[in-house]
Amino acid sequence: MFSEAELEFLRSQRIARFATVGPTGWPHVVPVMYTMNDDGSLDFDVDGVKLRNLAAETRAAMVVDTMGPKRGIAMQGRVELIAPERARLNPTHKFTWGI
Repeated sequence: MFSEAELEFLRSQRIARFATVGPTGWPHVVPVMYTMNDDGSLDFDVDGVKLRNLAAETRAAMVVDTMGPKRGIAMQGRVELIAPERARLNPTHKFTWGI
């Protein structure tokens, strides 16, 4: 799903903004530290509101970006819980800028 340049960018970063859908339908956005997997999925810790939201709705979004120069990747996909308080985003859509 990702080009070599996009993979290089994602591997060079560690912090993303992660959004889940809350029970009222409003988004909940928080920073997360992630690791990039060879298959293009991203793993990160979940607890509290993130975990509650993902238990009810697996659709989520993540943005990894930098401000100077402006570049980044916005992703949407489904999240699976892979361990207690650990999750994996499997992106199905992306939008890239500046890469």
